Amino acid sequence: MTESAAGRTVVAVMGPTASGKTALAVSLAPVMSGSLINADSRQAIAELSAGVCKPSPTELRGVSCVGLDWSRLGEGFTAREFVERARAAMASLWADGVTPILVGGSGLYLRSLLEGFDFGGAPMDGRPNQGRLVQRVDREAALAELERLSPSHARTIDRQNPRRVLRALELERAGLQPAQREQAWEALRIGLSVPGPILRQRIERRARRILDPGILDEVRGLLAQGFSPATISGCAIGYREALELLDGRLTREGALESLIRRTWRYARAQMTWLRREPNLIWIDGTADPDHILAASVALVRRQAKEEFV
Repeated sequence: MTESAAGRTVVAVMGPTASGKTALAVSLAPVMSGSLINADSRQAIAELSAGVCKPSPTELRGVSCVGLDWSRLGEGFTAREFVERARAAMASLWADGVTPILVGGSGLYLRSLLEGFDFGGAPMDGRPNQGRLVQRVDREAALAELERLSPSHARTIDRQNPRRVLRALELERAGLQPAQREQAWEALRIGLSVPGPILRQRIERRARRILDPGILDEVRGLLAQGFSPATISGCAIGYREALELLDGRLTREGALESLIRRTWRYARAQMTWLRREPNLIWIDGTADPDHILAASVALVRRQAKEEFV
């Protein structure tokens, strides 16, 4: 604990899609004088709502949440941009005596902020391929490029693990470097754990809600605003299915099956990332909401006591 970090805490509510992150963060905010910062790259797009399950004013129950309109459909929003906006929001909240609560499942956004990546001179051009995992690159070729970009980074990773090598190369190509100084705040990471079968059921229920009929009306509106089908299709899971349902290429059941399958695949990828997340404290996401809240509050209070030891 550095002296500058004392009393400055950010709480990150993490977990796969449909694990209940937003509900917990909203319940936690009034208990700890907190305010939410969205860390979901799709919910950050101003024009999207129903298809990305953006929390409504009713769901937020009067709790403030920034970051739900930080990007625009069809434009890139890099991890660097997110970190800069989130850091500014955190500083403003701390100045008002409010605790920032990060909530979302975009791994690169969260790790870039919580691990203190220094973006150095990486361009902020908003290109959507910025920071994207390099595909179809063999381990030796990736290692060679990583050694050229950052010999020190290449020496510290598991060189026999192709996924780790590609991930390190991804970060280097995106201009991310580990920070050279400690963060001026402490992060408490709370993870919601939901067994696979139960998570799959939640994803299925949510997929039915999305298609009944919210995302369809949303897509009609986006088309009326002049957005191309290609832009809409690629913006988030579910929008391609909605377009194909509207033009008759998919039945409702076909669209539902595709939406569930792709969301489940995404949730599994999130879990793979979360299992590698340092210092993440897991809570049973299938417990009673009051129990989940009580367990989270206990973690926050323990963190506060440790800060002043």
